[in-house]
Formats: sequence, structure tokens, C-alpha cells
Amino acid sequence: MNYQRFFEDAIDQLHAERRYRVFADLERIVGKFPRAIWRSNGRAQEITVWCSNDYLGMGQNPDVIAAFQTAAGKMGSGAGGTRNISGTSNPLVELEHELADLHDKEA
Repeated sequence: MNYQRFFEDAIDQLHAERRYRVFADLERIVGKFPRAIWRSNGRAQEITVWCSNDYLGMGQNPDVIAAFQTAAGKMGSGAGGTRNISGTSNPLVELEHELADLHDKEA
């Protein structure tokens, strides 16, 4: 069996059916939530992103950015893997406890 050809055909079929997934290349614009720059085929266009995990635009809040920069300077940045495999960052544990206390729930 020619596995290379098999997988190439499968990918070609996805392209033909317009089901091949391509991720949008986005660059958020600080201070203009929910605006972003979308880059595609050498072009850049400002767009509105209506689906985001940046709840209430807090990822652009100056206090949040400063706290992240401080934490990144101490611990680095990036998830490094899923929590169940590589563990959980201590600041996230502390945040979960603080939010649980705020809502009188378990972390």
C-alpha cells in the first residue's frame, strides 16, 4: 500500500470538498477590542472578531497586561501542554481559588 499517495488523496479530497481547515491568521489590536488584523494571501485587512475567549476585552486591559508581563518575566510564557499532562501553573490555581471564594463555590 502506498501510504503517501493514500494520504495525499485524502487531503486532496478535503480540498475539493472545501472542508480542509485553514486557521485565520489574526493579530489583535490593543485598545481597539474587538478589532484585529486578518492576514491572508499577502494582504492585511482590519476586521471585527465576534467570537473570542478574550472576555470583555480584559486581555487588552493595561493592568492585566502588566500582570502578565510580570508573571512571564518570572515563569516564562506558554501553556507547555494540557493541565492533565504537564500540570497547572500556580497563578491559575490561585486565581481559581480567588474566583471560587468570590462565588462561594469549589475551585
